[in-house]
Amino acid sequence: MDRKDRHKREAPVSYRPPEKLRAEFHARAADSGLPTNAFITKAVFGLAAPPARRAAPLDQQTSGLLVARSAQILDRLKQALPPDASPELVAVFEDCRGELTEIRTCLMLALGREP
Repeated sequence: MDRKDRHKREAPVSYRPPEKLRAEFHARAADSGLPTNAFITKAVFGLAAPPARRAAPLDQQTSGLLVARSAQILDRLKQALPPDASPELVAVFEDCRGELTEIRTCLMLALGREP
């Protein structure tokens, strides 16, 4: 192919935010989840602000490990409560067991499993 036949790209338009706004600009561009060019294009042409980037989905292996660990802690709490424990201690253990059960249920639901 001859050099004459090649199509040249136009020179890019650069943008340098003022020093005071530079950190905010980079933070907003990063939070948008878009490349900087796409972020600027959306902002300049008046489109709605891009939505914030989605959080990474819960890793299944880590979630499974957390479910197992919470079940182990729950079992250990059941075994650790002495039969002659004071009502205050029983209440603390029950609160902890309830919170662990709630955490385990949330993790199971996040994994798409029946709690």
